[in-house]
Amino acid sequence: MKAESGLGEDTTIKLHSLFDAVGAYVYAKDRSGRYLYVNKAVCDLYQRPLEDILGHDDSTFMDISLSAGLVRNDRHVIEYGAEVHEEEQMLLLHESRPRSFWTIKVPIRDASNNIIGLSGISSELDNIYANTSDAIRHNRLLNTILSNVDAYIYVKGADGTYLYANQQVSSLYGQNNDDVIGLNDIDIHGPEVAERLMKLDRRVLDSQQRQASEEVLLDPSGAARHFWSVKMPISLPGHPNALIGFSSDITELLTLRQDIALAKTIDPLTGLFNRDALEDILNRKISAADQRADTLAVIMLNLDQFKYLNNTLGHAAGDDILRQTAQRLETANWLNGHPARLVGNTFVVVLPNLAAGAGDAASMAERIRLLIGMPYVLNNQPFHLTASLGVSLYPEDADHAQALLANAESAMYHAKELGRDRWCLYSSSLGAAVSERLDLERDLRAALAANQFELYYQPKISARNGQTVGVEALIRWDRPGYGMMAPDRFIPLAEQLGLIVQIGDWVIDRACEQVANWAREGLAISIAVNLSPAQLVERTLVDRVAGFLERYRIGADMIHMEVTESMMLNDPEEAIVHLQRLRNLGITLSIDDFGTGYSSMAYLKRLPVNRIKLDRSFIQQIATDPREADLCAGIIALAHKLGLSVVAEGVETIEQKQILAAMDCDLFQGYLFSKPLPGNEATRYLRAQAQITEAAQLV
Repeated sequence: MKAESGLGEDTTIKLHSLFDAVGAYVYAKDRSGRYLYVNKAVCDLYQRPLEDILGHDDSTFMDISLSAGLVRNDRHVIEYGAEVHEEEQMLLLHESRPRSFWTIKVPIRDASNNIIGLSGISSELDNIYANTSDAIRHNRLLNTILSNVDAYIYVKGADGTYLYANQQVSSLYGQNNDDVIGLNDIDIHGPEVAERLMKLDRRVLDSQQRQASEEVLLDPSGAARHFWSVKMPISLPGHPNALIGFSSDITELLTLRQDIALAKTIDPLTGLFNRDALEDILNRKISAADQRADTLAVIMLNLDQFKYLNNTLGHAAGDDILRQTAQRLETANWLNGHPARLVGNTFVVVLPNLAAGAGDAASMAERIRLLIGMPYVLNNQPFHLTASLGVSLYPEDADHAQALLANAESAMYHAKELGRDRWCLYSSSLGAAVSERLDLERDLRAALAANQFELYYQPKISARNGQTVGVEALIRWDRPGYGMMAPDRFIPLAEQLGLIVQIGDWVIDRACEQVANWAREGLAISIAVNLSPAQLVERTLVDRVAGFLERYRIGADMIHMEVTESMMLNDPEEAIVHLQRLRNLGITLSIDDFGTGYSSMAYLKRLPVNRIKLDRSFIQQIATDPREADLCAGIIALAHKLGLSVVAEGVETIEQKQILAAMDCDLFQGYLFSKPLPGNEATRYLRAQAQITEAAQLV
């Protein structure tokens, strides 16, 4: 027989052609799919002599269009080095019905590990092949092929003695080729391993049918190796119950699968269980609690203001905090539960076997809150963070995992609404609140694209001459089915959902457009907009604002921006940097709700602001509480000393206005002058005010 495609030719016979006696089809092909070797069973199948098969490909013998799986498998082996273990169908040209085979195909590699062909062994399904008594002939070409096949091929007699083993088998056992022949598995592996290997052998020999199974043995280094082995009966002279085995090393594949399985259950950042694993654990704990009539608790915790941490210190710092939080939960020896990271900065602890039910759960929630409240370390500096926690109980609050998690989340959000850094137990009333919140979240996400927001404008009045010198833009949401909603109903949620920057940009854009529209009517009115903390720390804020000013061709002095005092206190140094950039652009800056924060006086002289706004809580009692009046007078005097003007918001009575005017307050804003007005009403109001001013000037 001629050897082709670089496999070499040698007529020296060294190996019996035992494959002519195998109850299966054995063959080898080159990279082009041409046959290099076939055993007698293939010749019989194709009804061709050997010389008419070698050098030809499958299209000579079968209908390729109806044998697509076979062709595809050959390509995967030759092009990608894959190992194929699956069923194939072929329709021979001289037959009318397709045949089905169980096939194993592996690549043939040369000394440089290049794929130069494939070797295959196929057994026809539902067919037991007749034994043959042909003599085993030597064939160096076949030995070369089998030695380069990336698989373990061997023949054993009925007593387990190796009659043939290719080079891979010998190397695996740490033996020379000739040394393996005549040995059995007990000789090579010892009784314990050999007994496992011989189980599959006995099934093949007893049933006289093909068998396949996973096998495990120890290599010479003592490491466990896993194999997928396919073994078939053959009949050889002097060995009536022999078998041939074809094994593939699947150790790396199993390790990869284990890694993938582990990755599906473990959060890669923290090493805690992830949501999938958590739900599985929770379901199992629910079953156990049900059998013992125990109480089980789910505690969900969310790190407060974590988004601000990410925005100001960066995601690397945020990841560090998450890892430290996970370590605290995992190493707390008093926490007899199962911690997991659900998503983002949200963690869950499952607490089984609670003897005192809600009492135990509440006590544990408080201990977890205190644990999270301990200082973190970032860049060798202490950093304080709090958490809001929600607790739900089985079976009181829900009877399955998803409902327990949803209820714990409801209680957690309620804790945030109450001021953060606390825990809350779930109650049935919270369920309705969560459903309402989910509806609100869904609608809010769609509101911007649906153009459902609108700006209202509340005038600012000069205390000196009573003229309207500006307005404050206040966003409203015309929520379908609910009507117009004030910002306190949806802005906090927008901040939680990360929508506030987009909404804030929409407000600035519309305010600039309105300034331009009024200017075309001869109304030189500035508009003040409120900045959120997330907007203030956005690095591209100033560039975006400059873009809006350029788009509508308006001066920077026509846009005022208001920031809350508490926003300054989170990180005053960074706030100063961002505010200074806005001030350099020409934007007028105000501190909103002044007097409601802490320690602001220390930074007031450094903040690059033009104006402060007295919070309405001071104005309400200014006519009845002398201390409130003295405080307002002191703040106004201090602001003027620093070169700042003062706006009093929430002015509702003539008496409040007169007292503030006597204190030399600069601007008034409140219902005494006008409520917030939609755009068309605000325009009519400003026109009327302009006419009054013009008439007064003519007198």
